[in-house]
Formats: sequence, structure tokens, C-alpha cells
Amino acid sequence: MPERKPAGQPAAPGAPLKIVMMAALPVEVRPFLRQRRVRRRRDLGLPAWEFKVGEGRGVVALSGMGWAVAHPAGERLLDRCRPQILLSFGFGGALTPELAPGTIVFGDSFWHYLPETGVLERVPAPHPPRPLPDLVQHLEQAGLAACAGSLITTPYIINKKRQGEPLRSLTHPVLDLETSALAELAAARGLPFVSLRAITDGAGEEMPDFLLETWQPGRKMGPRTAFTWLAADPRRAKTLLHLRRRSRLAAQQLAQALNLLLEVM
Repeated sequence: MPERKPAGQPAAPGAPLKIVMMAALPVEVRPFLRQRRVRRRRDLGLPAWEFKVGEGRGVVALSGMGWAVAHPAGERLLDRCRPQILLSFGFGGALTPELAPGTIVFGDSFWHYLPETGVLERVPAPHPPRPLPDLVQHLEQAGLAACAGSLITTPYIINKKRQGEPLRSLTHPVLDLETSALAELAAARGLPFVSLRAITDGAGEEMPDFLLETWQPGRKMGPRTAFTWLAADPRRAKTLLHLRRRSRLAAQQLAQALNLLLEVM
């Protein structure tokens, strides 16, 4: 599928700031940035870009990976931008087989899970700006696979088979590393909140051991990290190529979903 040309004109500086969107990694936002007319914001303390949304403005920013960095990054960004809506997005891992790679899952409940103790705590969050069934239907009508589900934030990437069993009773459960931090912030500030995750790894797939062993909260994960992993063991090339393909699929689905949602929010 060819890339869309950047949409619209840059936002007027004095226009109201309607929405802040936060992701963790550059790969999660790259297709979206290519498809919008954006300008870099260097005054927000995070990698961030501004774009036009209707008659207003939006900002998309990167927090880095993990609850411990997403929470303070979100606080700083909301203090400086004071948006009308907060949206969290990124990649997620499915725990049940009905969620195929590339599926977009909206959070209709938010959870924080501590695998060491098995404690699963529900995180309160305000309502979305529009009913979730309407948002899901809007994506489905455009040909995207989408549903509502349970977004479960863990402190690190877990082994699904060993540590994920208590979570499978939830509806369409999806693992991630940041959502509950932003849900808590939105709830504390009374902000309408939307969160969506694109599935990268299906229920029967695990993240590779070398990633589980080396990942740390806030660590930047890019080409240099992949080269380091590959240099340590060239047999990892097949796994890394598979992860790259899945990440590209998920990022493209996210970009399409975000552009559709910005039309109706």
C-alpha cells in the first residue's frame, strides 16, 4: 500500500490545543508522522510534534518505555499543554487467540499487574470523549480489525505462559508497559481518555529471551540495540526480522486508526 501524502496544513499557533497523544517508541509513531503535516516541538522536554486537528491543534509525544518513565513524562506534558483529550497508543501483546497481529484494541478497562505477587489492580479512568462502541465501529467500517478489551500494564515484559495465566479471564486481555500510568493521570485531572494498542505478538508467541533479559525501564530501543543483540548471536537475525515485520504492521495499523479517530473526536 503506498504511503499517504501528509494531510492538511500545519496548525495555527493560536489555535486551541485539543488533544495530546502519547506513545513510547519512535517506531510506534513514524507512519503517523509521515502521514500528517507536523512541526517539531522543542519546548516540551520530550520528543514531540504538533499537527492540525480540525480547527485546533494536537501534539504527539514520546515518553520512553515503561510505567516509571511514562508517568512523569505524562505529568510534564499535561502541565505544559493542558489539552482537552488525552490519548495513549502503542504496541501490545495478546493473551488470547482471538486477537491476531495488527488488531486494534481499545481499552475499556485498565489494569496494573505485578507478576511477582500476582496482584492485579484495576485502574480507574474517565470516560472516552465518544462511546467506545462508536469508535470501534468507525475503525471497522474503514476495514480495520478492532475491538474493546482489557489493557494490562506490567512493570516489565513478562513471559506469557509462565506469568500470564491469571489475566486470561479478562475480556480481550492485552499486555503493555505504559497505559495504566496515563489512565491514572487522566483520571486525576478529569480528562477524557482513549487508549488503543495494536497487537504485535499473538497469544502463542513470546518475546525472545535476549529481549526479556536486557530490557530496562526507559531504555531506548532502536537499530543500535538490535545490532548489539545480533552481534552477540547472529542466529537472532530471524527473530529480529520477524519482530521488525510485526512492528511495521502494527505501526501502520495505528497510523490508520489514529487518522480515523481524529476525524470524529
